[in-house]
Amino acid sequence: MTEAFQDISVEQLREYMARHGENEYLLVDVRQPDEYAKGHIPGAILIPLGELPDRLQELPVDKDIVVYCRSGKRSKGAAIFIGSRPYVAGTVFNMAGGILAWNGQLLPSFPALRVFDLEGGDEAILLRAMELERGAEVFYTALCRRYGTVAWIGIVSALAEAEAAHARLIYGFWAEKQAEPPPFATLYGQMAGDIVEGGLPAAALLAAVEAQPQHPCRAVLEMALTVEYAAYDLYRAMAHRFLDTPMEITFNTIAEAEKEHMRLAARALAQCGEP
Repeated sequence: MTEAFQDISVEQLREYMARHGENEYLLVDVRQPDEYAKGHIPGAILIPLGELPDRLQELPVDKDIVVYCRSGKRSKGAAIFIGSRPYVAGTVFNMAGGILAWNGQLLPSFPALRVFDLEGGDEAILLRAMELERGAEVFYTALCRRYGTVAWIGIVSALAEAEAAHARLIYGFWAEKQAEPPPFATLYGQMAGDIVEGGLPAAALLAAVEAQPQHPCRAVLEMALTVEYAAYDLYRAMAHRFLDTPMEITFNTIAEAEKEHMRLAARALAQCGEP
């Protein structure tokens, strides 16, 4: 599979900028206007992530493009949008660590999302995919309970519903391989919903979001983008594994849906307002 983008560290980017002329690349800041106004990398243009899908035509296809945000989470989604365009001749880079790393600041870490490998048989892989959907639903549901009726929580609620729908679709493939499969509700309901390294529950992930030194809305939606990116990456890999089978089309379709979820979360960022 060809990746849509490459990660680049701050140190690598500084070296890159020293070796290349200004006309060879473009820096794109995908944060909100108030964040950009408080400080940005010189020469970077501002295209907030929520506006990016509708403004892709403003970006050249024949230059390298470097995207960044506050911590590297929003920009990863931006890199996918930009790198998925047809006829991209340049390289799309995501600046890992964001403006915080550029300025030498430290960010309290989000727990790392568990890596779902593709080892084992088809049945085990399908179960892992259902676990990912269950974990995302548990997390989003917890966010809905925590933040109640704020304007942007409707996006999170929609994401929670979509995760369960995806899990049901995957269940159909898994059930075909079972002699007497349990009902979807039984199997799905028994899944723990742990989506982070070491089996950390969704409640701990929610606590990590609340500990971030920024407006809760941005912290929540950045984590939603991270969850959706993990799912997108997994389903692209699964589609590749199941080449030339009905499941290839299914998993590519789900991957595209995860990308649309990233767009929803990106647009919701515009509703966050200033801290």
